[in-house]
Amino acid sequence: MEPLIKLINVKLTNPTSSDKTADKERLLRELLKNLNKEKDLMINVPLSLLRKMPRYLRKNDFLAKAVIAQIGNSLKLIDLVEDYKIYALAIDIGTTNIVASLFEMNEYTPLCSTDIENPQLAIGNDVLTRVQFAMLGGLNEMHRELIRGLNDLINNIANLAGIDKLNIYAAVIAGNTIMTHFLLNLNVDNIPVEPYIPVSHSFELITASDIGLHINPEAIVYVYPNCGSYVGGDIVSGILYSGLYKQEKPTMLIDVGTNAEIVLGCKDWILVGAGAAGPALEGGISPIGMRAADGAIYSVEIDNNFNINYKTIGSERPKGICGSGMIELISEMYKKGIIDNQGRLQKVSDQIEDLNGERVFIIVNSDEDKLMISDNDIKNFLRSKAAMFSSIFIITRSVGIRFKDIDRIFMSGAFGKWINPDKAKRIGMIPHIDSSKFLPIGNSSLKGAELLLKNNNLLNDIEYICNIITYKEMNTDGDFMREFPAAIFIPHTNPQILND
Repeated sequence: MEPLIKLINVKLTNPTSSDKTADKERLLRELLKNLNKEKDLMINVPLSLLRKMPRYLRKNDFLAKAVIAQIGNSLKLIDLVEDYKIYALAIDIGTTNIVASLFEMNEYTPLCSTDIENPQLAIGNDVLTRVQFAMLGGLNEMHRELIRGLNDLINNIANLAGIDKLNIYAAVIAGNTIMTHFLLNLNVDNIPVEPYIPVSHSFELITASDIGLHINPEAIVYVYPNCGSYVGGDIVSGILYSGLYKQEKPTMLIDVGTNAEIVLGCKDWILVGAGAAGPALEGGISPIGMRAADGAIYSVEIDNNFNINYKTIGSERPKGICGSGMIELISEMYKKGIIDNQGRLQKVSDQIEDLNGERVFIIVNSDEDKLMISDNDIKNFLRSKAAMFSSIFIITRSVGIRFKDIDRIFMSGAFGKWINPDKAKRIGMIPHIDSSKFLPIGNSSLKGAELLLKNNNLLNDIEYICNIITYKEMNTDGDFMREFPAAIFIPHTNPQILND
């Protein structure tokens, strides 16, 4: 395996009256020998490094510690350093959160990770609101806000690790198509309107200073390619990490964030569809909804006396409920008859009250906290669960297979980490497949970025993945629109379909 960047020690011959080779060519000659590369292979050397090179070489008696980046057959000499430590970042840009992990690259040692909320949330919770803002002249502001957030994250992680951020020489970034365009300050006007065309699917090697990242100015930035308006680099990265593209049998990846992306495929083909499910699960359906953070309710049990037992992330007092907690809450409420198959609250307990002309169910009622869910909240949730199941159903049927033919299902993100498959199956959110086939894999977008830092040969795999992906546009799919209304009911107007 070849890491994306590495530190190489080379001893140059000193200039003499019989060897008047210039400093750059002298250094590149030794680097090519060390790397066992062809002599005619070009290595990019930044002008800033040429200005530094003469003094550096003579100060160190022509012994150089060179930071090299390799992207396929392209090489870049990033820096000449005094220290032996070099670092790199893997970053997942989510619509709601931005997550980064830091690695020491000589031994590929993970140092720490951290996250922040995407500062674009101040402009809009969802992608569409932000795109509309950009289309009305706010593109530069969207770019600035995202870069500001990334630089805050970089400062945080460098301070956490106790390193100089100028010693970070590479970043691999994965995000959805819109986030990637905002990162690079690219026009998004044509993405949300038919025929849904982004500016570019793939991107040339970028230098950190090109987009204003506060790491080494000459650091390389690799941005994962997208494959369509709603198949972003985060999905490509997740496919890489999961290994779905190597599987012999049909395998599914469900990535629930701001949207629910459904990936189905194997080593020969991959089909991807996206549907709106995430905002409801992350916080869009109810004032008590929140992301999977400390204090979020992620597990719910309701006994026969309607007493609610819950667990929170970090075992902190309840601040709200995350996506997996919402799924368990609705599932338990349905099991105990608190809601009917249309999601309507039934007056079966004192915890069900009428408030401002709307019926609500009290989940937590203490001196510190009062959390409740309303009829309208439940309706919003059921629309999201219907979108998710309908996407899974249509994607599966469109390739001529049935649920039983799926070998395994990778569940990505916090949704995958906390979800209880049996409770999700009870309400018809996911098909009735053996629960042992559901495998949580964490933040697959971030982990795919980490893999590429370790092994740049995976660039070939990324290209292969992009070449075999087909995108199915769920927003305009007639079959999806026909299936959706039936899936709003709990578990479904045709429960047998969950087992097919």
